[in-house]
Parts: sequence; structure tokens; C-alpha cells
Amino acid sequence: MTAKSTKIVELFDGAAAHEPHEDAAIAVSKSDEEVALSTRQVLARIKEQLGLDTDIELAEAMGIGIRRIHNWKHRNTVPTEEIVAICGKEGLDLQYILTGPGPLQGGGAMQAGAKKGAVHCNFDPEQANKPRDTYTPSQCGHPRIHPPYKAYTQRSEKGEVLSSFSSPQIVDVLAPGLNWLNHSLGIAPEHFLLVKALGDNMAPWLQDGDLIMVDTSIKTTTAGGCLLLRYPDGVLMVRRVFRSPEGRLMVRDDNECSPPDAIDPNDNSTYPIVVGRVVRRLVR
Repeated sequence: MTAKSTKIVELFDGAAAHEPHEDAAIAVSKSDEEVALSTRQVLARIKEQLGLDTDIELAEAMGIGIRRIHNWKHRNTVPTEEIVAICGKEGLDLQYILTGPGPLQGGGAMQAGAKKGAVHCNFDPEQANKPRDTYTPSQCGHPRIHPPYKAYTQRSEKGEVLSSFSSPQIVDVLAPGLNWLNHSLGIAPEHFLLVKALGDNMAPWLQDGDLIMVDTSIKTTTAGGCLLLRYPDGVLMVRRVFRSPEGRLMVRDDNECSPPDAIDPNDNSTYPIVVGRVVRRLVR
């Protein structure tokens, strides 16, 4: 198979509003802020898009052993990194691979000449790997954005820089539609960050390599909610909020691998610095 041109995955407007049923490949739980995936159906869509018939052919295309695919199916674990890699290599629509047909894909609404179940959006390959500290508007079908990549700068309404930093954890593998951002997530495009989780401090709720969506305009959350924090070594870490007996705002890990930290959402000079509130997670 030959690699195709760089493509950015599209998040279709209103995709999170689909009603799940018994055989659905995606079940959206707004209360738990997660997207649960079906491994067998995700892998089946990859085979469908690549014209493959067997798991052995799929393993060869992904450059892995067949036993790993069997393990993924048995444990119902979706390997985020491997899925993103094969989609990038073959130019597949990651949103379709993970969630199935969107409103522009199924039910006979497929665009003429498009691959079955897939609608792609081209992105300038010369810009694809360059850090961007803000979103880039795109008019590809419905209005959508390319989120920041490897860097982020937050500004006030007057344009003053409030915080600026870089991190390889800031990724742009999804290109959400503006309507979906505004109505499903309630996030303005300039405050949207897509971040790759690093480490297992929040396991099993969040695993290494999972993706999280962050609203940088909100620095606080209710007890039990999660915030994205930035530490002196540049690592972005998700931790859960709680109040100490003295009333201080604190964060902790779910697996208690490190001691709690006190935080001040209004202080951008003392670590850990609050980047924003976690509003959605894409779990494996």
C-alpha cells in the first residue's frame, strides 16, 4: 500500500448526538464525558476501508503480529496510537474509523466520488508538522478548525498573552466542526485543546495515549472533576480536584502514585499551572 497525502480527521457536527443502540460502535456518555469504542467494529472499518478480508492482512498492514489483534479483540481495548498511525499512513478518516458513519456519511447521504463511509479534508502538508499555538479556521464542507499543534498561547479578550507554552502532547489528529464545538462541547474555538495523555497516573479512568479535550477558558471544576495541569518539566498531566479539610483546592491522582498538590487557578506563575478543564475523553 502507498502512503497518501496528509489528511486531518473531521469531527462531524452533531456526531455526539447519535442515539446508541445494541450494535452501535460508539456509545456517548455525556455524564461520564467519555466515548466508549468497540474494538471489533473499529478494526472491521479499517479492513473495509483498505479492502482487506482477514485479520492476518490487517496485521500485516499495521506492521504488527496477529496475536496483538487477537488480544485487542479479546480485551476490547482500542490501541489509540496504532489506530491513529494506520489512519495517518493510509489517509483514512479517523472519526469514521472510531465512531462509524456520521450524518454526512451514512443513509445514502454519501458524497459522490467519496470512499464508502469516509469524507476527507486535505491539509497543507508543508504546515502539517509545524507547531501552531492557535487554531486554524478551515472551510472543508462545514466550517471547522484545525486545533493547535505542539504549542498553545492563551490571550485575553484584548489580545494580551495570558500564558504560552509548547508540548509534544498537544496534537491535532481531529478537526472538529464549529457547530459541534459550540453546541456539543460549549467551547469557543480559541479555547479548544486536544491533548494526548502521558503516563498512567489516572488509570483506569484514563490510560497512557488516550486523548482528552480541554476547555482552556475554565480553570475550575466541581469536586471530582478533572483539570489539565502543566508542571515545571513541561509535562501536561490530568488530575482530579478535591477540597482539603482546610478548604484548599487540591488535585490528586486516581491511583495515588504521587502526593496531592495544591493549586491556584488564578495563578499562572506557580506550578502546577492550571491549563483548563477536561470536558471529554476519547478512551481506548
